[in-house]
Amino acid sequence: MIETPPGFFARLKQRKLVQWAIAYVAFAFALIQVLDVVAQRFGWPDQIEKLLILVLAVGFLVALVLAWYHGERGAQKASGTEIVILALLLAIGGGLLWRFERATPITSGPDAAVDATSSKPRSATPAFATHGSPQTTPIPAKSVAVLPFVNMSGDAKNDYFSDGITEEILDALAQVPNLKVAARTSAFAFKGKAEDLRKVGEVLDVATVLEGSVQKSGDEVRITAQLIDTRSGYHLWSEKYDRKLTSIFAVEDEISNAIADKLKVQLAGGSGQSLVEQKAVDPHAHDFYLRGLTLLAARSVSEAVDAFQQAVAVDPDYAQAWAALAEAQALLPSYAPVSADAANTHALAAAQRALTLNASIALAYVAQGMVYTNQMRWADADRAFRRALALAPGDAEAMNQYAQFLFGAGQLEPALAEIERALQRDPLSGTHGAIRAELLLALHRDDAAVKQIESTLATHPGGLLEHRMAMWIYLRLHRYPEAEQQMRMGNVDRPDMAVLLIRGIVDPRLRASSVEALETSPELADIRDDAILYAGFLAELGENDRALAVLEGLATGANSTTPQILWYPLFDRIRNTPRFKAVLKKMDLPYTPATGVAP
Repeated sequence: MIETPPGFFARLKQRKLVQWAIAYVAFAFALIQVLDVVAQRFGWPDQIEKLLILVLAVGFLVALVLAWYHGERGAQKASGTEIVILALLLAIGGGLLWRFERATPITSGPDAAVDATSSKPRSATPAFATHGSPQTTPIPAKSVAVLPFVNMSGDAKNDYFSDGITEEILDALAQVPNLKVAARTSAFAFKGKAEDLRKVGEVLDVATVLEGSVQKSGDEVRITAQLIDTRSGYHLWSEKYDRKLTSIFAVEDEISNAIADKLKVQLAGGSGQSLVEQKAVDPHAHDFYLRGLTLLAARSVSEAVDAFQQAVAVDPDYAQAWAALAEAQALLPSYAPVSADAANTHALAAAQRALTLNASIALAYVAQGMVYTNQMRWADADRAFRRALALAPGDAEAMNQYAQFLFGAGQLEPALAEIERALQRDPLSGTHGAIRAELLLALHRDDAAVKQIESTLATHPGGLLEHRMAMWIYLRLHRYPEAEQQMRMGNVDRPDMAVLLIRGIVDPRLRASSVEALETSPELADIRDDAILYAGFLAELGENDRALAVLEGLATGANSTTPQILWYPLFDRIRNTPRFKAVLKKMDLPYTPATGVAP
């Protein structure tokens, strides 16, 4: 053990070492504060501040040494024991400082201490500890997640308004080339949670987050926003806006452009480009539109259609509402017992109305592509999706729908690559995970398909699409009890009748009654209305000739919301027959997208 020599602390006092240390720390702290403000105003990179702190830390050691040797009685020399003690104290102090910095949580959400004027990391109690595995690849610097803005109105019923504003800003940023924007589903998974921002950055693979609050009172609104580095916790930018509701699009555009500028992303039209349409919109129409966005995100599609219809009834020239209505109509047959032909007609009319008002709305092209895919108009769908992705290159939903088009057109490997691009921006999406599992099934990568769908089900236990995909995968693997369970969970309105189909596939003695139910039961009419889905069940039940007859009827001009099923393994038994090949030929399948033009 090292013994402290007598008079050591007295000698510290003689040389005024404590005074020197306190003075130096005060000077360094003040200098960092001043330079921090300057760095924000001039957009200096974080490395400059980090280098300054490192230089000041080294300078602190130098100041202590100078104080020791040049104090009032600096002629005395420090003993070896004294130097060792000082070194140990500095090492322990530095280690504790580093450990404290690493352990300090950076939080997000309504419970976090938000100071829009401060550039210091904020601390609060995280909702859960950070135990994620280290990043295998660097997080892209030009990346952002728009976390749900906090509703400050005091009424939870107004959440749709703050959520809608958040989504509009997110959609605006998705138009910026070379900027990775986390999609709505994943960003909104953190709503109402005071999460560690480092964890948010790791999960969403983003370097920054935009968060804020919305307070609406009458026809006035206050919006605060701040951009935060998820790695350091420092505020990069913050602003507060007090405006009339009629000016809300201008605020959204200012915020979006400020983020793009701060992240040094070059806008396609140069600085000052408008990312949000500035045309005046009736506030009541905008309110209905924001309600519709929240309903559509929750897949309450029928209610979303009603909200968007009310928006365009109030303001017939509201282009973005027409585009949203088109998307909702295109989705409607998958979520409600409606005629696919009627829904497709309404969707195309709404999309055309939106594009007549504003030819640069990506969502209208997405809706067109969705309908054209269901109608198996491959070239038209291809053009629509490419246009949408040119206008909004960071839109994860456009990527998802384009992947489904490629899947239906028989381009399985490109479809897998596209859905994986969507998952990079929306890693917490159950829909994207289910589509990826479906593609892996079609590619006969059974182990990978099971792994993907079980991972997706673990995080989205209530998703109907996820359960339906799991049913097909378990059928493929002959895991019939699990397939029956997933069939029940994916068909909550008719679980017993749906399970009858599974039992007919498993037990030859029940097959005839299952086929009869499939062909005649009113409860299964929606399956018969989708010819490819109908043929798929017939093939699984061993009715190959009947399945081929249904497909041959489809080839003459019917439409389907599930063309992807054509590539499932369930058709493998008849895939190489002349009749099946003739069906594909009539459908112009597999379709080859245009080459040399990136989507």
